[in-house]
Amino acid sequence: MPRPNDEDLFQEEEEMVTMSFGDHLEELRIRLVLALMGLAVGVILTFVPPVNLGRNVLKQLSDPAQIALDKFYSQKAQKRAEVAEKEERLTPVLKSVIPADEFVNQLRTLMPDLKLPDPETLRGRQIVLPIRQSEADVIKTVADTTEQRSALINTAPLEPIMIFFMVCLVTGLVLSSPWVFYQVWAFIAAGLYRHERAYVKKYLPFSILLFLAGVLLCFYVILPVTLSILLEFNVWLGIEPMLKLNEWVSFATILPVVFGICFQTPLVMLFIARLGILTVEDYRAKRKFALIIMVVIAAILTPGPDIFSQMALALPMYALYELGIVLVNSSARDAMTGTAGA
Repeated sequence: MPRPNDEDLFQEEEEMVTMSFGDHLEELRIRLVLALMGLAVGVILTFVPPVNLGRNVLKQLSDPAQIALDKFYSQKAQKRAEVAEKEERLTPVLKSVIPADEFVNQLRTLMPDLKLPDPETLRGRQIVLPIRQSEADVIKTVADTTEQRSALINTAPLEPIMIFFMVCLVTGLVLSSPWVFYQVWAFIAAGLYRHERAYVKKYLPFSILLFLAGVLLCFYVILPVTLSILLEFNVWLGIEPMLKLNEWVSFATILPVVFGICFQTPLVMLFIARLGILTVEDYRAKRKFALIIMVVIAAILTPGPDIFSQMALALPMYALYELGIVLVNSSARDAMTGTAGA
């Protein structure tokens, strides 16, 4: 892309000076109002029948918890059955002794058409049936036939409706994210020179895709894995798990949005480098500081206090930081190649 000459830069600088602090505040107000209007439309769409998107998303949020809890109890029953089977091998086989004539009489009562020998001819004889106590079979049968328990519990009357509206709000944000991100980048572009605004138009689609990729990755990969790991500790400690509705849904709705925002890291790094604020050498030299900052940010942004959800955010953020370095370096090489060719 050709750089503007000095006269164009001087003209743009004059245009920038004429935009006062009050004008920037007015621009911010307009963009906020437009973004909130788009968010309102997205939230309204979550209530539209027959899809009822908000209700379906709430069910999708509870499914990982239900699957993890079912797996927890299935593994627990399997371990108990394995212990019972080992004990059964050491248990002697019991025998049931039944008088043969009484046995035949009972069969005649139940099945009169069945041809059976005369009970008198069997008097004094016995039928011996081996019986093995099978606690393992009982455990497996009970585990397979008992009613499935719900993974989430409610402890307050208004809790479900508040959680439902929060899910609709976050779902509306995801639906309206292209419009919201456009308003954010439009506000940033208002404070840039004309040649710098071209970067905003170029990177806006990638910004939206990165946000959605972060949301989907967290929802379908990070949440189930994190919950499974946390429940494994319950198995190890022998604690019966019970998940509160508000805590789990808050965790499962906020964390994907946080992931989507943090997935903007490489794009922001590339944007800053294109503006000439930082270079690829600066990013490389500050790797250690970036890692510490990301761990702190993950601890602040993740709704849960556990180390697993924090690391689940901090590690992808650092991987994205490294990806940003690769993108900045590649962009710098392309710019140098273009300059040399010119």
